Amino acid sequence: MTLEKENQAEAETRNQWLRELSEFIVEANLATWAGDGKEVEPETPDYKELEYARGNWSLRDRYTGYFRAPGMTTVRYKGKPAWTMQYGGRGMTEGHEEKAKPTYEFLKKTLQRVSPDLPFRGPKEYLEGNRRYAFQLLHGDITDALWKEEITENGILTFTQTGLAGLVIHRDQDKKPLLPWKL
Repeated sequence: MTLEKENQAEAETRNQWLRELSEFIVEANLATWAGDGKEVEPETPDYKELEYARGNWSLRDRYTGYFRAPGMTTVRYKGKPAWTMQYGGRGMTEGHEEKAKPTYEFLKKTLQRVSPDLPFRGPKEYLEGNRRYAFQLLHGDITDALWKEEITENGILTFTQTGLAGLVIHRDQDKKPLLPWKL
C-alpha cells in the first residue's frame, strides 16, 4: 500500500470513529441527564453521576451543586477515556435563582434536541414560549472545542455556562500518541 493510500485509510478510519462518537454522545445524552436517566453510585463524593453504555462505548456525566453546577462528561471507548467535556461558569444568574427548576426543565428539553453535527450541548437555538436557548461554538470541533450556552427569559439572561471538549490521546508503550480510534 502506498503512503497516500495509508493516509487516506487512516483518515477514513478517523472520520468513521468521530461519526460514531458523535452519534453515541447524542444517544447517551438522551439516556442520562437530559432524558431523566437514573443516577448511579458516584465515584466522586458529593457529586451526582449518570452513566450509559452500549457496546465498546460508555459515557459518565458527573456534576456537583445546583444553582452553579460544574461538571464533566467522559466518554470511554473500549474501556479507556477517549473524549471529555467540562462545563461550568455562572449557571443561574444572581437574582433569578427562583427560576432554576423551570430553567433546568427547559434546558433538558433543549438538550434532547442535540444532533450529531453539534453533539456538545443543545442546538444553536431553541425557543419555547418566552424562553430562548442559544449555543455558540466559539472555537474548534468535536476533537477540540470551546463553547458557550445561554438561556434567556423575556430577553433577560437567566442561565449561562461555558465548556471545553475534546479528544483524549494516550501514549503507547513506546510513548508515542495512541489515537482513540486505534484502541
